[in-house]
Amino acid sequence: MLRRALSSIPSLLLLASPAAALDPDALIARLARPAPASIAFTEVRVSPLLREPLVVSGELEFSGPASLDRHVRKPYREDTAIRGESVRVEREGEPPRSFALKRAPELRGLLTGFSSLLTGDVAGLKRSFDVQAQGTEQSWTLQLVPPDARAQRRLQKLEISGHDAMPRCFSLLNGDGGASVMLLGEAAANVTAN
Repeated sequence: MLRRALSSIPSLLLLASPAAALDPDALIARLARPAPASIAFTEVRVSPLLREPLVVSGELEFSGPASLDRHVRKPYREDTAIRGESVRVEREGEPPRSFALKRAPELRGLLTGFSSLLTGDVAGLKRSFDVQAQGTEQSWTLQLVPPDARAQRRLQKLEISGHDAMPRCFSLLNGDGGASVMLLGEAAANVTAN
């Protein structure tokens, strides 16, 4: 299962052609969706703290700006709720825990990226990231890089790849050498079905 999941990632990441530059503002506006919105995901995470890659799947729910829920259903059950600047995590068999969003830059990156794309908030995205778009109208990649070196020590970049008006893959590269690739929608379903 893990080998199949990892082997399908490169083809999904190469959806966009770097030859043509797209207008990121127009692309972001095209991706806007009304809240609430939900989508299935499968995530592969690697970290110096993990012996082997961790693969989880579940559903993301977006209720509006600064509100994102991540429901992991396999291989364990965990619910993460981001509301404003606070995060609450409930994992089956453990007491709930809460912490400030500033302690988890990868979650802030995911929230900012997801929220800005689903609301079409170009200005909000550009406040948090330097934004570049590559590819074609059909197959594209948005690259989001924090503008200052201090922020990059925690989160180096976030890449979002998609097809037409549908994001299919979020890739995060953390400053500590960790990374995660989150496949969305049909791409996630294809990995978990194999």
